[in-house]
Amino acid sequence: MSTAEPRPGPTGVRGPSAVIRTFVAAARSDPVSTDMLYRPNLTTLGGPMTSRADNSLAGASASGGGFRAPEAASVGVRLDEAAAAVHGVAAARLALTLAGAFLGALLLPIGATAAWFVCSLVVEAWSWWATRPPSKAKAAGRASRAAFVASYAAQLLCWVALAVLLIAGGEMAGQASGVAVIMALVAIVILLFHSTPANFVLAGLLPASAALSVIALRDGHGWRELAAIWIALGLGMIFTLGRAVETPSAQDSDRRLNESLRQYRILAENVTDVISRNDLNGVAEYMSPAVFDVLGYHPDELVGVSRWDLADAESLVDIRQALARMMADPHQAQIITGRTRHKDGHWVWLQSSARLVLEDGIPVAVISVSRDVTERVAIEAALQEAKVEAESATRAKAEFLANVSHEIRTPMNGILGALHLLENEPVSAEGRELMRQADDCGRMLSQLLNDVLDFSKIEAGQIDLSPEPMNVGEALQAVTALLAGQARGKGVELRCEIVGGDLWIEADPTRLRQTMFNLVGNAVKFTAAGFVAARLSVTEADEGRRHVRLEIQDTGIGMSPDAVSHLFERFRQGEGDTARRFGGTGLGLAITQGLVRQMAGDIRVSSSEGEGSTFWLEFDAPAATPVSIVVAEEGLLDGMSILLVEDNSTNRLVARTMLTRLGAQVEEAEDGVAGVNAARLGAHDLILMDIQMPHMNGIDATRAIRGLASAAAKVPIIGLTANVMVHQRVEYLAAGMSGVVAKPISPAVLLAEIARLMAEADQRLAG
Repeated sequence: MSTAEPRPGPTGVRGPSAVIRTFVAAARSDPVSTDMLYRPNLTTLGGPMTSRADNSLAGASASGGGFRAPEAASVGVRLDEAAAAVHGVAAARLALTLAGAFLGALLLPIGATAAWFVCSLVVEAWSWWATRPPSKAKAAGRASRAAFVASYAAQLLCWVALAVLLIAGGEMAGQASGVAVIMALVAIVILLFHSTPANFVLAGLLPASAALSVIALRDGHGWRELAAIWIALGLGMIFTLGRAVETPSAQDSDRRLNESLRQYRILAENVTDVISRNDLNGVAEYMSPAVFDVLGYHPDELVGVSRWDLADAESLVDIRQALARMMADPHQAQIITGRTRHKDGHWVWLQSSARLVLEDGIPVAVISVSRDVTERVAIEAALQEAKVEAESATRAKAEFLANVSHEIRTPMNGILGALHLLENEPVSAEGRELMRQADDCGRMLSQLLNDVLDFSKIEAGQIDLSPEPMNVGEALQAVTALLAGQARGKGVELRCEIVGGDLWIEADPTRLRQTMFNLVGNAVKFTAAGFVAARLSVTEADEGRRHVRLEIQDTGIGMSPDAVSHLFERFRQGEGDTARRFGGTGLGLAITQGLVRQMAGDIRVSSSEGEGSTFWLEFDAPAATPVSIVVAEEGLLDGMSILLVEDNSTNRLVARTMLTRLGAQVEEAEDGVAGVNAARLGAHDLILMDIQMPHMNGIDATRAIRGLASAAAKVPIIGLTANVMVHQRVEYLAAGMSGVVAKPISPAVLLAEIARLMAEADQRLAG
């Protein structure tokens, strides 16, 4: 006998197996999209199962999903299961009743057989009515269960009556048949409530064994003779029973199946994400109830509808590509984010985790768990738009700063260059003092511009360091030498104390000197009496590295704790009136902190108001080998032909005057186009190229010169520009420039770069 089929699942579900397969696949899909699924212990269903549905549930447990096994069934539940089983085999029972009547007609009087047959039909009709399944709105109660027990007992009594009549007839066939019927009734009752394979084996063995025993005893055989036969039969059944007892009963398996289906149905009806099963053409075979909240459709409205019809064109391309990837690797889940049309017409962004369903290794469907991410996509789009706007603003700021740098540095280069040239002219003492003050003001203005530009670069994360071998002790001595005059003028003692045997490290000399200058310069500026001590120590750190500590102590005005807490903020100074008393922008320490952090170091300060301050910074740097410094000899540029490409007339005047005094012959060009033509027609030893010029900039002009089919293509080119960040230098060198010198141009730096290029040329010739 078999149990009744489970009732259909919720709307849109094609039977319980669809629910099982849906949740099994969902449990196996990507955890990002299935984190809402309930995942209890793996020991879900207890023992091995034989039915296809049981195996599906066992697979769900093995893959990480499943539910706690149900507790032992109550008497009422067992009666309900038995009633369902009895009702499901009504036709088979009617056929058995006809067979019983035929048996009675062979061995009993026709009247007794007819009476038994009529009574059995009445009882069968009663049993069919008593075992009808209850309506959905009404559960099985005591009355219906009592009616089932009474009708089933009546059925058993009818068959017992037939067995008694057969045995009472006295014939051997009747007695054997009667005993077989009684044993069959016992087996059927047992199987009705506990139909394990072992019970099936015993049910088939008992009637036959009982009938055989009756026949043997009627023929005069003793128990000893029959014992041998029973032992032989028992040995034959041992192997069958050994396997059969390992398998649970059909009722137990069905009970577990129905409990799992109930749990899965609860999940399907309450999970907020949409769980769906579609065939390989996108047609929905199952849709969870959550689709109503997400897309506005009832599940049965989408079953049989292709999901592809609801997706927009761009999302459809992504879906097909994801399906192709899954077909190529069936065990790999795919995450797809796309737009799906809501029932009311607007678009909903869904993120789906999809995986193929395989049957016998062949893809047959796609299981997906979809989540509404419309709000998240909108937030991400807003963030992306804000990011683009911020990047655009950053680029605009960088371009503005570059333009400001060029526009200010170009006349500043002319001013400082002219003042430098005037130092060699006969000027009165008063005029020379005015020149010195003008030069100081120009350099102060240039430093202010550098501070603003440096802080902007640090803030944008665009500042780059250019490490090279340097003597950190010599750098500190140079800085203190520059500030010694200012300290003497105020009556302040400036000390330089250096401790360490080997002071060579790999660092950016410009940025490290700038850091030293900011700290020592601040100490001198804010100290009216007493001393400023700059202490440097270099010690060995890890293998191949050295630890650098610079401490600046002063006896100046000091700072309050509140002022110290804000000291490294931009545009902030120790006290409110500091800027009025001592000047400055409040950027120096912010720039210093940024540079120290760029060197993977740290800077600290301790201060007492009215007693002075102590700043110290520490960082590690690779050890370096000492290098010799090449000093330019007098007459370095004698006989050299130089092409000067510069759009600013003042800068051309200053550069021409400086170069001709060193013995060079200078030809001028006002822009990039004129520079390329001059390079093509002339024979020059060196080209000095401005970067920002009208008509053709210095980068394009350099590329054009390098493309000439003449000796001019190999002439060294030095770029002259205020934009000398690392990535900009890389761009200049990639265009074909041989070197770069920053504006305002320092004669010493320019000569050093020319000397370097001349030395490299000599080495190439020697090689």
